[in-house]
Amino acid sequence: MPLRGPEEFASSPPETMIDDFEDGTMMLTEVGGRDGNWVDSLGPTPAPGAMVLFEASTRCVARGTRSGHLSSVANSPYAASWTAFMMNQATPTTFNALSYSGFSFWIARGETAVPPFETPIGVTTADTAPAFGVCQLNGCGDYYAIRTRIPLTTTWTRWFVPFSDLAQYGFGSPLVPLSKNRMVGIIIWPEPQSDIWIDDLRFEALP
Repeated sequence: MPLRGPEEFASSPPETMIDDFEDGTMMLTEVGGRDGNWVDSLGPTPAPGAMVLFEASTRCVARGTRSGHLSSVANSPYAASWTAFMMNQATPTTFNALSYSGFSFWIARGETAVPPFETPIGVTTADTAPAFGVCQLNGCGDYYAIRTRIPLTTTWTRWFVPFSDLAQYGFGSPLVPLSKNRMVGIIIWPEPQSDIWIDDLRFEALP
């Protein structure tokens, strides 16, 4: 089991919190006008036996009483993903994140993790999410990702991801700079078999 993290950063402004998982659900923390939730995916054609799981668990916590546990067994690279949608997507809606410089989180790997012990993470916007009708056929999904993946260890570690470090991979249409005022969600898109713990996902304010 990953080790517990410290209380450091617990006093950050409450409106910056995206999810601390303390409510025990897949809903995000309802602050800052956000009312979205986590959505997990195995892609359009999962193989028999493939699975993806999200839970707010008390078994391993960086801070508080719960953290998010993301685990999957998929049949192909990049099949399993989890997205924290900022806004309720019953009607496709974006979130204005112009007040923020990036996002931070505590992360660790679980006991069933297999190499490589790393994960990409990034954001989706209205330009890359199919529901908004901007990206062209076969040109959706090219989200804005970090170029160096987050290493996963058995010790809780805090990471800060500046929006300025994110870029598309290059296969999308359109290829455009990240629009912070058109944000849809934060996406974690690891290897097919994964076991990830995450806690205190939050925005970080501009300096």
